[in-house]
Amino acid sequence: MPRLESKTVRIMRKIHRWGGLLLAAFIIFYCITGILLNHRRYFGYFVSREKTVYEVPVSDIGMMTSFIDYYKKQIGRADDPTVIRIRGGRTVEFLYGSHGRTTYVIHPREGVMEKIEKFPQQPLYLLNNLHKAFQTDTSWVILTDIVSVFIIIATITGLVVLRYRLSDYIMVFGGVLIFLAGAFLWQ
Repeated sequence: MPRLESKTVRIMRKIHRWGGLLLAAFIIFYCITGILLNHRRYFGYFVSREKTVYEVPVSDIGMMTSFIDYYKKQIGRADDPTVIRIRGGRTVEFLYGSHGRTTYVIHPREGVMEKIEKFPQQPLYLLNNLHKAFQTDTSWVILTDIVSVFIIIATITGLVVLRYRLSDYIMVFGGVLIFLAGAFLWQ
């Protein structure tokens, strides 16, 4: 005797089927880009570099070092900053650590210095680092790569195995169109 499905189960199956067909392009794209991001170092961080060398007059770096030393004394640090920014010709920023974990903003005309320190908010900071392959354990990167490959295989085999109706083709086509529209709008 065949098992009768409830109306709720039939609706859930339709939602799952149509949602899966609509999102198939996104799922495949998301997994592939996730794998690429896990290994972005091996792809040169997805940028091409072109180096051009120009001749400039030889100059004494004494002015530059005295400028930097002058502000390092005001800050009270002997180590060199990671980045030095001059904003609008009015403020000098000395960034120390990764992404300016400690930033000193100096307003010379006002005689004011601000010290901005960034502190990670847990657990969100830890979760965010799971997406940074260079900061996570190799086993996590391998695991996420394997899971992504399985999700791609499951999605593609799901697209191949299903028996399609016209509405299913429309959903797949609509999903691909939405994906392509998103890709063009992103640029």
